[in-house]
Amino acid sequence: MLEELVNNPEFIRHLEELRYRVIRVLYYFIFFFIFFLDFRINFTALSGVVIPYPYPDFFDNSGAQFLQLLEAHVLPHNAVLINVKPTDSIVADFYVCMFLSLIFSMPAIAYHAWRFIAPGLKPKETMTIRYIVLPATVLFLLGSFMGIWIVAPELFRIFNDFSIGLGALDSMTPLSFISFLLVYTLAFGLSFEVPVFMVALTRFGVVSSDYWSKNWRYAVVASLVFGMIFSPGVTGFTMVVMAAPMICLYFAGIYFARRTEKSTSVVASPD
Repeated sequence: MLEELVNNPEFIRHLEELRYRVIRVLYYFIFFFIFFLDFRINFTALSGVVIPYPYPDFFDNSGAQFLQLLEAHVLPHNAVLINVKPTDSIVADFYVCMFLSLIFSMPAIAYHAWRFIAPGLKPKETMTIRYIVLPATVLFLLGSFMGIWIVAPELFRIFNDFSIGLGALDSMTPLSFISFLLVYTLAFGLSFEVPVFMVALTRFGVVSSDYWSKNWRYAVVASLVFGMIFSPGVTGFTMVVMAAPMICLYFAGIYFARRTEKSTSVVASPD
């Protein structure tokens, strides 16, 4: 089987196309990574207008600036970041620069991914993807922003309260702080893709809107479990506050799935 694939000219052509797209994406990613690693963003005022400009600084670079911004906003006032290993700060800085590079490279990633998969899609599948790309992007950004800017400070405040209760100093390494925060933000952003996932399955005819309506109780329980996992040891009120957006998005997904189902049936029905 493997030998047949290797000797298949069509398979080789797809591999070459994939290699070409990946290399093009890596160009963008590496460019932004080097920029964020070697430059910081300074600001100057010109005729009363604040203008940002890049300034070479390998140590206090854009990644360090972003980490300091997160530290000031997310961590409680008495929490501190300490360097346990000599390389912790370096790796944390690299992680932040990679994260920023991924965000800024996302348009190129989306473009080349689309150019790679589009020739193999049917017209209905192509229209579905175009239909959900913008909502998926907006919801992911909204979820990530809510997770990192609204929920994360409350979560770290709770961690701080537990540390105080144990008589421990609330401290962590820059690497552990940024690793937890970035993974948590990614998970929160992906959770906001629930309605997009629902609408896509309904539009493809895999799951009907009635199925989503009948199983809303399971969705509520799953949302509460999500809130419990990402807010361990907290009160039920905080858990509900974290789960509430997902529950609302699920019911929004039911509404848009029904609209999608109706519009699809109208298009498919004969005149």
